[in-house]
Amino acid sequence: MTDPVLTRPQRDVLNALQAQPDVWHAPDKRNRYVYPALIRLGLVERSPDGLYRAVKVREERDV
Repeated sequence: MTDPVLTRPQRDVLNALQAQPDVWHAPDKRNRYVYPALIRLGLVERSPDGLYRAVKVREERDV
């Protein structure tokens, strides 16, 4: 599977969320428009409170 192509603001937000994967983050005002795209790609999840965190990715191993 190929990695999705992300814009720079999307990469910046995703990197910030992945730096602390178990912490829910408030949306960044400057880049608030990138969160819906990251959710559609399955890279970020949203809580009912409007907070975001990175989705934990399981590594696939070759058997």
